[in-house]
Amino acid sequence: MAAGATLNTTQSMLCRYGGFYARDDYEEVTRRELSSHERVPVTYSVKTESKTSALAWRIFSTLVFPIAIYNYLHSLAGRIAILPSSSPELTGLPAHAPDGWRSGIPLDGEWKYKRITIEVDGSEIDAMIVGKPDTFDNGRWVLRSNGNGEFYEASARYDSDFKRLVSELNANAILFNYPGVGSSAGAPSRYAMKKAYRAMLTFLEDKEDGIGAKEIIGYGHSIGGGVQGDALKDRELRPDIKYAFVKSRTFSGLSDAASDLTHRILGSLVWLLGWDMRSDDSSRTLNAPEIILQTARVGRYVELEDSTPIQDDGIITKEASLAKALLDGPHAFKKEKVILGMPEKHNDSLRDPAFIARKIAEVRLRA
Repeated sequence: MAAGATLNTTQSMLCRYGGFYARDDYEEVTRRELSSHERVPVTYSVKTESKTSALAWRIFSTLVFPIAIYNYLHSLAGRIAILPSSSPELTGLPAHAPDGWRSGIPLDGEWKYKRITIEVDGSEIDAMIVGKPDTFDNGRWVLRSNGNGEFYEASARYDSDFKRLVSELNANAILFNYPGVGSSAGAPSRYAMKKAYRAMLTFLEDKEDGIGAKEIIGYGHSIGGGVQGDALKDRELRPDIKYAFVKSRTFSGLSDAASDLTHRILGSLVWLLGWDMRSDDSSRTLNAPEIILQTARVGRYVELEDSTPIQDDGIITKEASLAKALLDGPHAFKKEKVILGMPEKHNDSLRDPAFIARKIAEVRLRA
């Protein structure tokens, strides 16, 4: 953003001339915001449905017993099996562990942090902007969607490999917690997670009241790739923005992964309770370049031409992987796909973020 340009409130917050990180009280204000469990005031609002229709459906679904039971079971499955980060006690973490990670983020380095709240249909999502003074106004952003046991606070404080990827891309990042996770309001549901991702994407795209990004790179790990796929399916992307999406060690379908990991009955329950995110269906119709990262029998990152080298990654089996579904299925994709074999297991850190950054740059340029 050039000096003297007309900027909205969000863009002014990021501008190098008077941006949040340039203020004399940056560390004081940011430390106070990071140390609180409470969300900061709403930064940006998205409305996808009217209050009247939402209230009517809430009342109807509460009064009609079968729907109420289904919704309860859907949410319960989300808390126990799909999104354990919404119930930290199930992961063995103290209830306020994310608050401790957030409050301990160092503020005196090159990375700058701004906690924000994105409201979607009245539900508030806790999120964070991460970047450097030299990149905040360049228009290039990474939107990260977490795995099922992850919190954005841990990524902001400890994930040096993700920061290196963002740095190699000369980009900035938005991190967020799904509904019901950390300080984000609501309860875990497939629909709520999809809406939260779409709200973050809208915030990035919006030139009038949001960031007004020129390039958006989605990075989803594990179930985060499934959430990304759910949110992008049937969603129109803007022709004036360059997009690229990365799915790291992601399943073809959540029911497939659950069946292979535990028992076919659990996979059927995932489908029955409405949690079967189909990354394969979404990926085939995605109208943007995409990179799939998949554990394989390789010594370094290499583009896969067939599924032979693919391995179980320690969580998702070879048979349930998105990479295998795409390589073995009909190759009728809307946009180019790059499927990279990698030696890392499911939860291993990226060995070579610079290589991934170069691949992302390549697919963006060819888009």
